[in-house]
Amino acid sequence: MEVVLRPVNDLFLKEVVFPAFKAGVVDAVPAVEFLLRHLEDEETCITLEMMLERGIDGSFYGMTDEKWSKAVYRLLFIEWMKDSGGWVIGHEYEGYAGDWEDTLHLALMLEDANYPYAEPEKARKFRQGFFERPNEKRGLASLVCGAWNPVPDFPPDQVLTLQGHGEYAPQQGIARADWAWRPLHGVNMWAAQLPNALSRLLQREGKRLKPVDAPERHDVLEYWLGRVKEPPVLAVSFSGLGPQANKWIREIGQLAHVIRAAAAAEQGLTSVISFHGSHDHSYEF
Repeated sequence: MEVVLRPVNDLFLKEVVFPAFKAGVVDAVPAVEFLLRHLEDEETCITLEMMLERGIDGSFYGMTDEKWSKAVYRLLFIEWMKDSGGWVIGHEYEGYAGDWEDTLHLALMLEDANYPYAEPEKARKFRQGFFERPNEKRGLASLVCGAWNPVPDFPPDQVLTLQGHGEYAPQQGIARADWAWRPLHGVNMWAAQLPNALSRLLQREGKRLKPVDAPERHDVLEYWLGRVKEPPVLAVSFSGLGPQANKWIREIGQLAHVIRAAAAAEQGLTSVISFHGSHDHSYEF
């Protein structure tokens, strides 16, 4: 099971995509027609027009038409820009893709000082508890778990359904799905907090390694902050990262890069959890 994080144009979501999704959970036809009135991308429009020609019965919920899946992925994961005629596609965003549980592990390392990442069984139980009840104060980790903040005015699991995981109780501030979104102001906050979060993680590792010294800590931080392109070769594996320390250091750097890049481009972030045909539809720990 994997998770993909990509930047997204917040204005496009708010003006075009989310209004269409809200309408489509009631009746898919006017929702698709709404999209066609605002989009100027030929490939996406042809896909949507073919759906209308073939006939659409009901809402987006449970829709298995592969053309709809293709259209949704283009709406959510490719850069859209507004011109005089409507919304057009720029290019596909650079994103982050990783094993879902590993990514949750890294996000919690960055965001929660109480996460026992160096103790595998305790860390597994912590992740399980976090997934069952994500803490919205841990923004990146909760995004990876498919939790929305703010809660949208449509049930997101009824629009893009990968394996049917979802929960929608807006009065209680709950929205969960196999995909989620965070607006620009949230991404900006994460980007501003990143240097301190990364530094604190290295400080925790430094204390854990004592009396052994980790001379590469400064170089690791420089890589995580995007000041150098490649991570250092470690003489001592950081304890919490385990024997795959070099891999985790590179992936934390990639996560940090996506967050910084989205903030710099004034974009939000979307996540989607993919299962690649697994017959096990539950989240395993």
